[in-house]
Parts: sequence; C-alpha cells; structure tokens
Amino acid sequence: MPTGILWPLVSLIALGVAGCGDDGSGDSGDSGGATESTSTATGGQGGAGSGGVTATGTGAGPGSSTTTGATSTSSGEPGITTAATTAAATTGAGGASASCGYPAEYEDGSVTFYTLDMGSTEVNCSYQITGRNPDIVAHVPFGGGQYFAAMNTADYNAAAMCGACVEVTRDDGRSVQAMVVDQCPIATNPKCTAGHIDLSKSAFLKVGEEREGYVGTTHGGAGGKISWRYIPCPTTGPLTFRLKDPTNRYWNEIIVEGHAHPIEKLEVEINGEWKTATRQSYNYFVVGDGNMGAAPYHVRVTDINGSTLEAMLDLKAGDQPASAQLPACR
Repeated sequence: MPTGILWPLVSLIALGVAGCGDDGSGDSGDSGGATESTSTATGGQGGAGSGGVTATGTGAGPGSSTTTGATSTSSGEPGITTAATTAAATTGAGGASASCGYPAEYEDGSVTFYTLDMGSTEVNCSYQITGRNPDIVAHVPFGGGQYFAAMNTADYNAAAMCGACVEVTRDDGRSVQAMVVDQCPIATNPKCTAGHIDLSKSAFLKVGEEREGYVGTTHGGAGGKISWRYIPCPTTGPLTFRLKDPTNRYWNEIIVEGHAHPIEKLEVEINGEWKTATRQSYNYFVVGDGNMGAAPYHVRVTDINGSTLEAMLDLKAGDQPASAQLPACR
C-alpha cells in the first residue's frame, strides 16, 4: 500500500441479479400502457471492499467504442446522429476534466414504461431495489430514485451502459432524466430495438400519459416524437464499490456504483500486475476464476471518457465509497 494514502473502509451488501423482460403489453392504445418486466438473470458465486482513491482525468476518451455495431454511428440504424454527444458535466470530481466520450444522440427514439411488480425481483444491473409502489432503485439521482430506465438490448451492450444517465425529450417540450438500471430484452419484446427505452412508470409520466403507453411515432410509437441523449450523472458523492460475497477469501466479483459516467473497464492488481476483469451481463466484474488473492484489493476503474480512479477494497460487507468521484467531462 503506498505511503501517505489512507484507504477508508466501507461495507457491502451482496446482491443477486436479474433482467428486465418484456411481453410487449405496452402496445399503442392500450389503457394499461405498460411493458411487463421480468427478472431472469442470476449471478455466480458471491466478496466485499473499502476505498481509498486517486482520480485521473485524461483527454478525449474512446468515444462510442463500448457500443455494439447496432448502436455505432456507422450501423445505419435510423435516428442515430453522426456525432458523439457533448454534454456539460453537472458533477465535480478529482483531476482534470476530460472530453465527454458518450455514444451519439438518438433523434428518433421511443419509450414505454414498466413497474417492478410486473415481474422484476431484481434489476439487470444488480443495483439494489429500495422501494416498491413507488419503485425506487439505489444510486438513481433523479426523482428520489424513481426515475430509472431499462435500456434496449443493443444499447445496453452487455451491461456497458449500466449506471449511465439519459435525458429523454418529447417534441412538445416535456423531458425527463433517468438512470439506466435494467435491460429491455429484444428476445422477449420486439419494441426493444436500438433507440428504445423502457422507463419506470414515474419517469414515463413526465413525458407521456399512461393511456399512450408507447411514445415515439418515428420509432413505432403511438404519438409524439422522442429523442434522447446520454448525460453526465449529477452525482454528489464518491463512486462506490461492492463485492458479491463479503466472507469469501477465494472468490469475488466487484460492482461499481454511483459513477458520474459509464464504466468501461475495471482492473485488479494481482502480484504487482494489473489484470483486466470481465464484465458480466448483470454488471459485476470478475477477474479470471474470481480469486484475487488476499485483501485488501487494489482496483482501478476507467470510464467511457478515459479517466481512471484507483481504490483499495477490504473483504467486508457493505458499500465501500472511494475518496473521490470520476472527473467531470466537457
């Protein structure tokens, strides 16, 4: 451990995972208007953490390199602009600011809505559900945790957009900001093509009426034109980590939460060498077979803008806040 740096300790709550499934019940004109969500994905074995941190800002990041071909600007999908979104940061952070490397804006998107009681026991990004009726998800900075979203399969990109914040705008001037916590799976809902977002009901009602159900006429919806873009999350606190199993010395997975920008990579230093973790579809990262050696664990995250942050994690239960947030972007 480097001298002169204090590594604060924090706790962790182990969590199972799931997905946002959809039976397509939100067809235009339905009085019920919602798309049904069902949780199906599950995680592997379960670890813990604490966090002292250094944050580093870099120049322009990797742009939309984390998106799949279905969401890249060269994919030919309708409604995708040809330039990456540039957004003013609304959060402070350590280190110099970086250029926002977010995927491009969708000019022709669409939205439906769902509630957790439609079948979600967890959300696909593995964030904790802290309330139902109204539905509330941890770390969501909008609407007291009620404004969240399930992203279509292509843009969800195997959990790459978990924790990303979006701004959805209707052509009549109404808009809402929400955080991605779930997946809207194309396998069970044909609406969940690139450009579609399944909003929480509370968020949807900021841009549409419940009776409408499916909004975005240029993307198959019943009424209104929808555009949306990625924005920095207005996070006021530090980035946090949780390990899946707070007692297991031989196996762990790590989740990153409360970040200002989407996380592109997580690494763990093992025997003096940085090892890149593999992101699971349920948003936990695992290195190799999950054995990271003895705690504390030295980790480093890189966001979509190319900025990095390091922390030390202990083997203990509970959220483990870092001492900083990722740098703002411009």
